[in-house]
Amino acid sequence: MPVGVCFDPLSGDWKLWYASTRERRIPVPGSRGSTLHLAVSRDGIHWEKPGLGALNLQGQSTNVCVWEDGTPVGEAVTVLVDPDDPDPTRRYKLIRYVPNYYLAYSADGIRWRSAQTDPVWCNGAGDGLEETNFFFKDPLAGKFRGYMRVWRRHQTIRKIALGESDDMRRWTGPTILWEAAPHYGTGSQIYGMSVCVDAGIYWGFPWIFFTDEPLDESLRQTMRLRLAWSPDGRQWNALAPEQDIVSPGCRGRDFDWGMMFRPEMVLTPNENRIYYCGCNGLHDGSTPLRAVGMAHWQPGRLVGLKTDDEGILLTRRFLLRGEMLRLNARTGPGGVIRAELLDDNGHIIKGHGRADSDPFIGDGLDQRLTWRGESGLRHYTGRTVMLRLYLVQAEVFGFRQDGRKEAFSTERAAPPVQAGYCRKAPQIDGVLNEECWQDFTHSGVAADFVCFNCPEPAPVKTRALLTRDQDALYLAIECAEPLSDRLTMTRSPGPVNYNREDCLELRFTTPADREGFYCQQFFVTVGGAMEHNRFSKEAGGLGGNIKDPWQAATGVVPGHWVAEVAIPFATFKTPSPAAGERWQMNIIRHRLTPEGYEASCWVSQLGSVHRTDLTGDLVFA
Repeated sequence: MPVGVCFDPLSGDWKLWYASTRERRIPVPGSRGSTLHLAVSRDGIHWEKPGLGALNLQGQSTNVCVWEDGTPVGEAVTVLVDPDDPDPTRRYKLIRYVPNYYLAYSADGIRWRSAQTDPVWCNGAGDGLEETNFFFKDPLAGKFRGYMRVWRRHQTIRKIALGESDDMRRWTGPTILWEAAPHYGTGSQIYGMSVCVDAGIYWGFPWIFFTDEPLDESLRQTMRLRLAWSPDGRQWNALAPEQDIVSPGCRGRDFDWGMMFRPEMVLTPNENRIYYCGCNGLHDGSTPLRAVGMAHWQPGRLVGLKTDDEGILLTRRFLLRGEMLRLNARTGPGGVIRAELLDDNGHIIKGHGRADSDPFIGDGLDQRLTWRGESGLRHYTGRTVMLRLYLVQAEVFGFRQDGRKEAFSTERAAPPVQAGYCRKAPQIDGVLNEECWQDFTHSGVAADFVCFNCPEPAPVKTRALLTRDQDALYLAIECAEPLSDRLTMTRSPGPVNYNREDCLELRFTTPADREGFYCQQFFVTVGGAMEHNRFSKEAGGLGGNIKDPWQAATGVVPGHWVAEVAIPFATFKTPSPAAGERWQMNIIRHRLTPEGYEASCWVSQLGSVHRTDLTGDLVFA
């Protein structure tokens, strides 16, 4: 059965590690009947079993992998490739179960050495270990993850558990995640599960074992490959649980009619593949033939929504960052797809209705959506929108946004800013002549403001200084203003209207806020007007204008205006922060110009008003 598959860009070959128990007995001391072999291929379909020069049998070189002492690698193993390891002798990694988990390294995937004498993961840890397992390096979590089968109810129920490690030497867990029933039907149990990450989603390929309980006799004692998905690799959901992700062969004829298990996924730009073990027998103690099979699909087409007649697909609200939308879909004979773009309230955006939509006909993995020949959506970038598709005999697999790379950068957050202890609290008078604003060893600096809609440099510069003492957080914000002669110190009556007057908006989320509020908001206008609000998680809106005490003062001088602010920690409803405590923070500058309103931020909000995930970190000394 396959225990590891990869395309090796260094050699240009595909590599397949597989375990064999019946190919031939290896009369070498140390062999336990199961041996690890390596096959190679130019296309991943036609495979060769080259002599590797590591172990000879009857005068001929075999494709058997060996340990340092020349004995064959056996037992239950999993092989993975780690090209990011700085040590080339650890490029290939192997976990074996005997019955603890042991780690081994290899420079070529052929000759292996133990990482250490002791197991890296002892049986009995967490919810227990098993020989049915799958390990991979998670590109999203940035760590290694291991999914293994564990037994419950006196070894009558199989479940899936998860362990994690930064280096494959020290592991957490395992912790039980979920089980097959009732998702996959009566008598279903998860024998094991392989996992991969594609387009930010965790895809699970559980191999489901059916006991003698199913009413459908054809399922009894079989093993099928099904599908699951997860947003984080922990919370799993069955997807189309009644459908096989790979159809089994015909009973009595094909090699995989009885059991299909141990899938290995390989994702490439042109094709995605599953290599799996197929058996022409049942899980009833018989000794069937086992062989390796392969299934494949086009990128992004693992799952789709299909209508044989007509249907409407409406997406959730999403932030439009790109400048166009692309669709992965296909239509049947006489089929067509038309698109509508809706605003946050569900209203059709002018010029982007169904009647304006150019028809999508045919088969396209990455087809531009256009309205009257135009695909550009730059004028709507930064807005929250929805996409509505009208389908006639069509299948949709997904859509994506396209545009400038920086608009999609995950490195949107600015470097953390540290608020050090000041020797003496500043006088809040709008004049930045106190020692704390000149002492950069105790004052953090938030600078390099960017546009509200995208992470491009702001048209004018803004800089914020932050410091603290035991009782309060202090800020001094300097706003460059080439048109400072137009500024007025007059306070406008009523609530702050940020798009009608120059002002600063300070947003903070404290550890306490995360329990019930998603941010606290402080406004200071150039005229010195002040406002404090709390945004509720439940209501998604203002929790009321707060009257707790805080101070602010402003001043205007040629070329810029300044604001000086003091906010007691009691006003935040939080104790004085301990050293190292982190708050989420953003500072937004609202500015009026002869051309109209513009906004800039310490961390770009990408056009969305209430995005607390788009913030930077304020770290307390």
